[in-house]
Amino acid sequence: MSVGPMGMNTGMDINAMVKKIVGAERAPKQQRIDNDRAKVTASISAYGRLRESLDAMKNLMSDFRQNEIFASRKVDSSDSKAVSATATTDAIAGKYSVDVLQLAQSHKLASNPFDERQQFGPGKLHISLGNRSFDVNISSYSRLMDVVNGINSNKANPGVRAAVIKDTNGPRLILASDQTGKDHRIGISVEAKSGDALKSLEFKTLADRVKDLETARAQAQQLLHPLTPQQQKIAAKVAEKIENAAHIVDKDVAQEIEKASQTAQPAGEAVDPTNPEASSTVNGSNKYVRPQDRIPGWSETASGTLLDSYKEPEPELDQKAQAKSKDVPGWTNTASGTLYDSYVTPKEAEKKLQAVLNKEQQKIEAAVQSGKMTPEQAKDAERAKLTPDERAYLDKVETAQNNLKAAQDSFDHYNGLSQVQEAQDSEVILDGVAKLSSNNNTIEDAIAGVDLTLKAKTDPNQRPPDVDVEYDRDTVRSYIEKFVSAYNQFYQVNQSLGNVDPTTGKAGPLAGDSITRSADARLKAVFSEPVNDAPETMNSLTSLGITTTRQGNLEINYDLLNRQLVNNFDKLGEFFGGRDGFAKRIEDAIQNMTGVTGSIRTRERTLSEQTRRLRDDQSTLDRRMSDLEKRTHNKFEAMQDATSKMHSQLAGMMNALGQ
Repeated sequence: MSVGPMGMNTGMDINAMVKKIVGAERAPKQQRIDNDRAKVTASISAYGRLRESLDAMKNLMSDFRQNEIFASRKVDSSDSKAVSATATTDAIAGKYSVDVLQLAQSHKLASNPFDERQQFGPGKLHISLGNRSFDVNISSYSRLMDVVNGINSNKANPGVRAAVIKDTNGPRLILASDQTGKDHRIGISVEAKSGDALKSLEFKTLADRVKDLETARAQAQQLLHPLTPQQQKIAAKVAEKIENAAHIVDKDVAQEIEKASQTAQPAGEAVDPTNPEASSTVNGSNKYVRPQDRIPGWSETASGTLLDSYKEPEPELDQKAQAKSKDVPGWTNTASGTLYDSYVTPKEAEKKLQAVLNKEQQKIEAAVQSGKMTPEQAKDAERAKLTPDERAYLDKVETAQNNLKAAQDSFDHYNGLSQVQEAQDSEVILDGVAKLSSNNNTIEDAIAGVDLTLKAKTDPNQRPPDVDVEYDRDTVRSYIEKFVSAYNQFYQVNQSLGNVDPTTGKAGPLAGDSITRSADARLKAVFSEPVNDAPETMNSLTSLGITTTRQGNLEINYDLLNRQLVNNFDKLGEFFGGRDGFAKRIEDAIQNMTGVTGSIRTRERTLSEQTRRLRDDQSTLDRRMSDLEKRTHNKFEAMQDATSKMHSQLAGMMNALGQ
């Protein structure tokens, strides 16, 4: 409230006088409030520091009590370039040898070179990746890049990636899976007119074509010359052996593609190493070529695997048997000795099936030449003359003939995609006995609680790498050091808050407070009390090499601690863990101080209440001083008015006397 001077004659400033009067009244009361507030604030801060130092210890004890740090494992590999590992708390300590047989890899296919101007379509590609599939429609006059874009942009594509590489002989289509493992193998079949370049984008391995041919041959065999059940079992084994050998050839050819592509071949003798047909044909013929003569990089190791089912007929076979064996892919002595008399080769089956149909065909041609019927009508008329069983038999013969012809044609003249890289799982031999695999290069739970990450194949001529799973003693030692450090930090804070500094004589904010004394006393009591459920060799802090110094801090005897970690690591859990373990006792002692109902929390709530009362006192004082200021101003205003009137009256009297 602004009030002007009392008058020209008084020379007094009401504002200054009111301020001095109110200030004199406020000063002692404000000083008391400020002193109390500073003391409370310092106490709250001190209790907060004390509580934080105790809670730091409590949190460490929680890890000890739950045995998490004792359950952690340390894993080392003697050859981290080949295999690394991680371990969970379930891992059993021990040393394990890991022989990496092969790494997981994704499936990759490649086409033969195309002309830059090559056009495809119309047609459809049926593409699969494992058990998922999708279709790509190819319109007329499409280019190779149109095919690539159609594959990559298809929303149903589960992970097949297409690309074009520029070979010196022309562009090639490359298909690759974005996932590793044999369950993510790429398959591709084509719907297109005969002769369309789209047909060259189908994919069949030599093993697939051998299997198709053997299936069609077996179907014809049973129609022409049925095998006995015993012979069928033998034939199935022969077919399986042939197919397995073809798989091996496919794999070896794929592995040698890069090496073979860098090796120049004389004109007229070149065999495209990316074409699985090289494993069975040379220059378009179906002449058998020994694997050591046709597989790039053939070695004695490979020969031991393949020659059992891929070799020339043995001399003891007569000429007729040798002639027959040339028409049987992968013919072996097993088949020649047991099935020779009844075994029908694909070539023989095709001729005999055609012979069955020739008689009917002659009658059909005669009827057509008479001009009375079309070929279809003539065929229907001839079939109508047969009994139902005869018609059914001819239908089967016709179907078998078509299947056999298609399979033989695919086997002889395959021109589709070749396998550049086989889809395979990773494989390891654990401890020389257990074989493990995965569709990627991480084998989870290879050992209980241990995951292996494979990085490279190991040398079969060298000792396999060792994966060593150990208790993580370093981590436990580190945690024990953290506990000792946490207590020493608490002890330092407690001393600075509750005692008088001997050098300065300044008392701490909690000097004389019983809480600082009881906090340390409670912890020291836990330190000195043995744990009943723990073994005698490790039932107290002293048995771990942790003792109290004269100054009151904790210190570690590392020689004793290290011996306990090496010799009695499995007993640490019994000392720290459990319902009555050391960690639980420390937690309970600290909880009684820092918990919701603990002594420190109670003091903090009391101080918070004092803070609220001091705010109320401050508000009351401010209100009283405001009222005092108003009253004082009012009194001085009244005095001013009275003085002004008095001066006015005095002036009038003086004027009257002077007249």
